[in-house]
Amino acid sequence: MRHQFTSAALVFNILLTAGVVPAKAEATARAEENARRSLNTALGERTLPILSRSSVRTPEAALSVLTDSIKKLNQSFSVDRATREAQRGRLLVSTNDWRLTIFGDGSAAEFLNLTASSKAHENRLEPGRKMSPEALQAAGRDFIARYLMNTIVLGPAERLEPELTSARLEGGVAADGTSSYSAVVANRIVFTREIDGIPVVGAGSKVTITFLNDGSIESFRYDWPQYVATDRTQATVDISEVLNRVSRTVGLRAQSLQKDGDQSTLSPEQSRRGKTTLQGLACGYYDPGIMARDPDAPVQTGCYYHLVETRGEGEFVTKAARSGAVPAGQRVEIDRRWPEAARMLGLDGSAAPDATERPVPPRERQ
Repeated sequence: MRHQFTSAALVFNILLTAGVVPAKAEATARAEENARRSLNTALGERTLPILSRSSVRTPEAALSVLTDSIKKLNQSFSVDRATREAQRGRLLVSTNDWRLTIFGDGSAAEFLNLTASSKAHENRLEPGRKMSPEALQAAGRDFIARYLMNTIVLGPAERLEPELTSARLEGGVAADGTSSYSAVVANRIVFTREIDGIPVVGAGSKVTITFLNDGSIESFRYDWPQYVATDRTQATVDISEVLNRVSRTVGLRAQSLQKDGDQSTLSPEQSRRGKTTLQGLACGYYDPGIMARDPDAPVQTGCYYHLVETRGEGEFVTKAARSGAVPAGQRVEIDRRWPEAARMLGLDGSAAPDATERPVPPRERQ
């Protein structure tokens, strides 16, 4: 059996007879509530503070705190014999038993328990015995309280809320082809942050924890900067304008996406590309995550969208998916690494569409 690892998740390649694939993530009740609210009203017409963002500690300080957590997690793990490698934008520390990566300014990190992951196959269970969302949430909160209490710190009016759960499935066929099986080998939960009841959408402000069936930790990953309210505010637009912005972003002629039950649809006669369905919308404070964020840009409101385009008819139907985020403020703050915001402000070489989308002048540095 051969294992292959990526920076975001653990992927198994099992030779000849078996393979491991992640099950579809299931949204929690809280996430579904936010999704319904987003599609019906976006953030509503309200005024919210614009936030600034910073790292709680330097990469070296984060490394010190996390190695203490690793030793507490498993006393047999050796920290003294770990090798260090400075890469572009990250610090990698590893041994034969575990690997830790600190990203960027130290506000994000990922830990992979190599010893535990090598035993995932040994403890597989029938799919019906996967951890329930309630059990996953309890286990996740307990893990954060025990091992990440100095890292996942909540500010005033902030809450840690479960967002997604999933199970990783292993399937295989006997070498002679006479039988097959499907089993759960790991369970994952993703937490997000809410600020005064407003969720942070995008890849930022997330804590992801993966448990094996025996309760051991296979991995955790977090992206957790500190947010502070500035003295500037931002009025938000209504749902019709959010849908207009999504339409313009993907190059559709319609002024807005047409609602169809719990989804929004652009009818075929309105789009040369066929039927476009908005399958998901999540509005809140937008943080694209450590790999994409501009550290100097403010944190402002936005709506993360997921579209599916269907083309053709009958047996010749093809589908393509597209995701991104559009600003939700009446006026949009400058964020050069947010493509949709830069386009609205004309910072990508195009003209800003209207006067309501001019940037608010940035606050002078102290």
